[in-house]
Amino acid sequence: MSTAARRKREKEQRRQSIIDAAESLFFSKGYDNVSINDIAKEVELNRATIYIYFENKEALCFAVVLRGVRILNSMVKNNAKVASDTQKISAIGNTYNTFFSLYPQYFQVYCYFQSGRFGSYDTGLKRPAWDDVMEIIRLQKEIVDILHLAIKNGIKMGKILSNMNTFYATFLVMSAIDSMVNPPPILTKELKDRNFNKTQQYFPQDFTHFVNELLKNKE
Repeated sequence: MSTAARRKREKEQRRQSIIDAAESLFFSKGYDNVSINDIAKEVELNRATIYIYFENKEALCFAVVLRGVRILNSMVKNNAKVASDTQKISAIGNTYNTFFSLYPQYFQVYCYFQSGRFGSYDTGLKRPAWDDVMEIIRLQKEIVDILHLAIKNGIKMGKILSNMNTFYATFLVMSAIDSMVNPPPILTKELKDRNFNKTQQYFPQDFTHFVNELLKNKE
């Protein structure tokens, strides 16, 4: 291995070790309770070295979110490829539910990204960790595109209500999925007060029934 290749590998290993440290701290203490100094101490580097790799804590958060979205994207693709077009619709929703059940640690940082607390990314202005942000958005769009194509094919085959705009239908289903995995605080409290656990076994079946009714899915 050449010197340049070895240095490149070592640099990437160090970058990943910094992300590992940030991820561990974000998961255990919460994003808002972690500082760059905490991350530097965790990975046994000085603060200045952290800034060589990441502009700020926000950029590190995006790196962690990207890890989770890559896992989610892979799970969606694996589950969708073995399902029929109309079955893909509920499979995607159930995959989101499974992902956040298996990887609850990614839930908070994913919600941070989705909430817009870091600002808008459709302005064309580059922000910290721009490449990571664009990759997150690309992977999310792939999931939306899989869902949109499944709905279009379902309509073409006469399995789904034919007079519904396909992108609007996609928007409705993705909104339902988002509400399933990340309900508003007031609804979360209501579920808790009524002793309802959204991860219960019958929840995916209820979601499937709801989406099928929404789309008038005949399959």
